Formats: sequence, C-alpha cells, structure tokens
Amino acid sequence: MKKTIAIVGAGPGVGFAVAEKFGKEGYNVALLARNMEKLNALKDDLLNKGIEATSFQANILDREQLSRSLQEVINHYGTIDVLEFSPTPTWDSMRTARNIDVVNEQHHLDYQVLAAITAVQAVLPQMLARKDGSILFTTASSAQHPVNRTASFGVAAGALLNYARLLNMDLKDDNIYAGIVSIGALVVSEGKHKGDFPEGMPTITAAEVAEAHWKLHQQRAVAEIMLP
Repeated sequence: MKKTIAIVGAGPGVGFAVAEKFGKEGYNVALLARNMEKLNALKDDLLNKGIEATSFQANILDREQLSRSLQEVINHYGTIDVLEFSPTPTWDSMRTARNIDVVNEQHHLDYQVLAAITAVQAVLPQMLARKDGSILFTTASSAQHPVNRTASFGVAAGALLNYARLLNMDLKDDNIYAGIVSIGALVVSEGKHKGDFPEGMPTITAAEVAEAHWKLHQQRAVAEIMLP
C-alpha cells in the first residue's frame, strides 16, 4: 500500500520541498494550510510533476478544524504514515523579550506548540496501532540559540524542540520516530546565490531542508538536525 505524508502549514518553501521529496520517493502528499487558493496551486504543481497530491483546508489556530482535516486525510488515503509540521508565523507577530505579553506569547504557543500537539494526537492512534510512523517538525535555530528580535517566537520554538525530543524518547519503543530540523539560515530558492543577500547571512535551499527531513525519517539515528 502506498504511504502518505501530511504536511501541516504547507507553503511554497520548505513545505513544498518536503512534499516534492517524499512524493518523488513514492508517497501520496496531503497539503494542509489555511489558504486554499495558494494550496491548490502547490497541489497542481505537484500533480504536474507526477506526484499524487491533495489539498485540505486547515487553520492551525482552529484545533478542531485541524483535527478534522487530518481525519479527512486519513479517510481519503487510508493512513498518515508521516506527519510533517512546519507552519511559519508572520514577522509582525515577533516581539523582543521586553515586549512579550501574554496575548502575544499565547499566539506563538498556539501556533507552534499546541497546534503541533493537536496534529500529533490526530495521527498517533493509527501509528501506535500499526507500530510504525514518523513525526517530523521544522523550526528555527532560535529554539537552541535565542535571538532577541524574534524572542516571542523563540520561546515557543524552544518548547516545540523539547516536545519533539520527548516524543522521540517516548515513542521509539513503539517503532515510531519523531525528529526536528532546526534552520539557522535564510531559506532561499534554487539558483539564488549568497551574493543576493547581505554579507555574512547564511543561506540554505528548501530542497536541502527536505533532504534533512528525508534523512531523519530514513535513518532514525538522531532526534534533531541543525542546518546549515
């Protein structure tokens, strides 16, 4: 039976690259995000590449909708064998440490940690029944090395990192893998050169991030990779 990857927070960067990588490896691809117009454009691009793909609307801040949408994926394809969670918050939601308030931090915790837990809980029962599956997360290296200009994001990213580590510890005896890729560079399109960006700013392609996810999924040797 053909396996399926569900990508929560799918966008034209990392999410699409992960979809393309796993799709080329023979996976069905389920794309989940809020904007169906943009999502359908990504789906059509994958279909044109010969990859089986379907789009499902899901606002990750609406936990009930997110759970329903993931169940729709399971109903459509039969299983979710790999979950990849990579939503990206907007820049205008970022606060420095002194400017973080409860409302702002609650937004980031909802966006990253609680949405991640919601997604995991939607797919985990089936994975536990099969004794097989992978749960993958994408975050920024500020989870390990906080940056003050994105402090409110970093607080939640640190929590997501520890959630991924703990899932890895807890699920390995059930043959379920959990891992996280932390990105410490600007994600760029293929063909972009370092000279296109400010001097000293590291860059990485979305395809390289997708390869890191595939490596984690295949090898299951470590719980986390930091790029570059």
